[in-house]
Amino acid sequence: MGKIDTRKLSTDTQQLNICFYGVGGVGGYYGTLMARYIHETGTGKTTFIARGKHRDAIQANGLRLKKDGGKEEILARPAACTDTVDGLPVFDIVVVSVKGYDLDAASRAVGRVTDENSIILPLLNGADIYDRMRPHIKKGYLLPSCVYLGTHIESPGVIFQKGGSRQISVGRDPRHPDFYPDKLIDLFTEAGILIRFFEDVNVEIWTKYIFIAAFALVTATYDKTIGEVAENEVLSRRVQYIMKEIAGIAQALSIPVPEDIVETSFSKAGQFAFETKTSFQRDVETRGRQSEWDLFGGTVIRYGKQLNISVVHTQETFDRLMKKL
Repeated sequence: MGKIDTRKLSTDTQQLNICFYGVGGVGGYYGTLMARYIHETGTGKTTFIARGKHRDAIQANGLRLKKDGGKEEILARPAACTDTVDGLPVFDIVVVSVKGYDLDAASRAVGRVTDENSIILPLLNGADIYDRMRPHIKKGYLLPSCVYLGTHIESPGVIFQKGGSRQISVGRDPRHPDFYPDKLIDLFTEAGILIRFFEDVNVEIWTKYIFIAAFALVTATYDKTIGEVAENEVLSRRVQYIMKEIAGIAQALSIPVPEDIVETSFSKAGQFAFETKTSFQRDVETRGRQSEWDLFGGTVIRYGKQLNISVVHTQETFDRLMKKL
């Protein structure tokens, strides 16, 4: 088990410097919980990176989280909220939660505020996020991870969360296989954040990708919520066909996903409220082509060609979606 530099991540004697790069639905949920904990315990500073009206609202009034469908409201005030890393110090921890189309720029920015002791935790959709980020982040521990969370920006400065397991699944950095993030896990747990370490987190990442890519493509293409897709015989079959194609890719890449992965992945739709829209669906509705269509459809299609695996159902759905954009 690897050791963390003693000057880093010691909540007993040191002040933590934590950055949430992107505080939309996912980053805002975890950022609010962490900022509240850091403020209440006096163990450091939390910085948010946000843009536009969302940034302005956070600067003025803090970030408000409506947790569990509004059953609990949490208000957090970060030490700073800005839209650039210019002038910021090196961080102990950086949690990255941006859209796929912003990932390269975000990774380059994160590389400027991290050093060999920093821990970078990417909480994004996608199966190849580590490979996309590593070329831009030369130092530090980049931990592959994923999360199931139903959340979105309700209005500037307000995050609404309902559904999802809320657990972060995290694994080892392939570049530093002896490093175990015990103090990171302890910190997040103390902050009320569900987090679990996996020796082979790629299984969790691909399991998540099988679920989210299939539902993202179908919900966005057919303008249906997760619940509407799950109860529709034709669309639910299409989701499962796409899941099967992605599972075939995972198996070809030697990712040991379970044999019943399609059935178990489809059943996870029940963890979300009937009216839940995927984040990709929301993006397509509001941003059109500036959405994560390549992260889902494009990635699957490229893997299919590379591995000579049929992805006909993904391709058909993707083609129909692209005609809308």
